[in-house]
Amino acid sequence: MSIPGSRAKLKDAHRQLLVAWQRAQETWDDPVSQALWRNHLEPLETTVRAALGAMDSMNETLERVRRECGDDPA
Repeated sequence: MSIPGSRAKLKDAHRQLLVAWQRAQETWDDPVSQALWRNHLEPLETTVRAALGAMDSMNETLERVRRECGDDPA
């Protein structure tokens, strides 16, 4: 799979997780759910953003390498 395709899958999976979490919060709002958010889900936001940025950077580098090596499919 391509980097842009993998990036899209990661972004969509994270979005789906947040939607599911919002639904869960409609009926589950106690200290345990708050700890789950604080200790796991909230830090995941930073990790996912960093991963998406790294994927963008890798894709830009690969595109530049392909252009410079004359292997640009476009």
